[in-house]
Amino acid sequence: MAITTVLKENWKEGKVNLQNEISSLKKCMTHYKVERKSEWKSFKNKFNDDMDNVKKSLKELATLKKNTN
Repeated sequence: MAITTVLKENWKEGKVNLQNEISSLKKCMTHYKVERKSEWKSFKNKFNDDMDNVKKSLKELATLKKNTN
């Protein structure tokens, strides 16, 4: 299998993972918006962790994209 094929597959997989992370964040935001302050601290901590994961995924995708070109 050519390296570009592997990189493109990794790119597609990373893109799907990123979309799933973003979707999960949207669901969490909706949930905590309803719950309001009672769970704000928990939400804030989880959101920050999730955003770190999104940031990491974006960096990985950028690296994969560079390697496929």
